[in-house]
Amino acid sequence: MLKSRLVLEEVYPHEFLWRSASALLKKAEAEERARDYLLLPSLLVSFMAYEAFVNFCGFALLPKVWAKEKENFKGRGIEAKLEALILKLPSFSWQKGKPPYQNVKRLEEFRDMVAHGKVTASTYVAQEKDDGSHFRFQSLWSDYISVEAVKAFRSDLKSFCQSLVVELRKASDHPHLNHDAFEGSLASGTSSSVD
Repeated sequence: MLKSRLVLEEVYPHEFLWRSASALLKKAEAEERARDYLLLPSLLVSFMAYEAFVNFCGFALLPKVWAKEKENFKGRGIEAKLEALILKLPSFSWQKGKPPYQNVKRLEEFRDMVAHGKVTASTYVAQEKDDGSHFRFQSLWSDYISVEAVKAFRSDLKSFCQSLVVELRKASDHPHLNHDAFEGSLASGTSSSVD
């Protein structure tokens, strides 16, 4: 006869997303011809990992509020979620106009630009080059898509999230907080016998 087990399991989307973005970045570094096509999703998925991380923080620190997350934060954005967290983390130093958070906000703008996909139209005078070209074909997101830029943005995301982890450890005993930001397991679980 099979015995029943009570399983308590948690899956951490921020860990999956961060590793996915890291794999895309690594591939972009190795494949020059496909670089831009890999850097774009790497940066988007990095930002998604950040959003998922903020949700993990809420789950760990304010489980009752996050159980009704849509109800509590609908239409208010990720900054409202951060504000709710920070009310419970009085020692957290949130410097909105300075790095790393300033660059996290720039990434949110990037995500919005890409998600809404508006055409970039421009008019300019250009000198024809020796090879006959005279177009520059720049989009609003051109400044975001280079290996160096993606690495810098990811560094700022990780730094900001790590500062949250440090403060969360003082207020929550969630086991996943034993790991640095984006360095934990993909999931965890425990089980016990059911009588």
